[in-house]
Amino acid sequence: MLLDLAGSIFSLGQLFIDSSLQGSWEGVTGNPVKFGLGNVSIVFDIIFMCQHYVLYRVPAKDEESEEFGDAERERLLQQRIY
Repeated sequence: MLLDLAGSIFSLGQLFIDSSLQGSWEGVTGNPVKFGLGNVSIVFDIIFMCQHYVLYRVPAKDEESEEFGDAERERLLQQRIY
């Protein structure tokens, strides 16, 4: 996700650097697919990073599954293998 964001930023940076070296905006406007794809990719990467690092950074604990897990663990520990 982070590498995809870096790649999109570098791709847009390349468009702008090429345009500035040519002295016209034709480098950006002449390749609308690359420009659009870079922008769309950045937007979705920001959405995914907000979900990963902000919204769902701590997983919700399910009390029922914890109780079942503890009971199951105790049964497994009490069994003897002969």
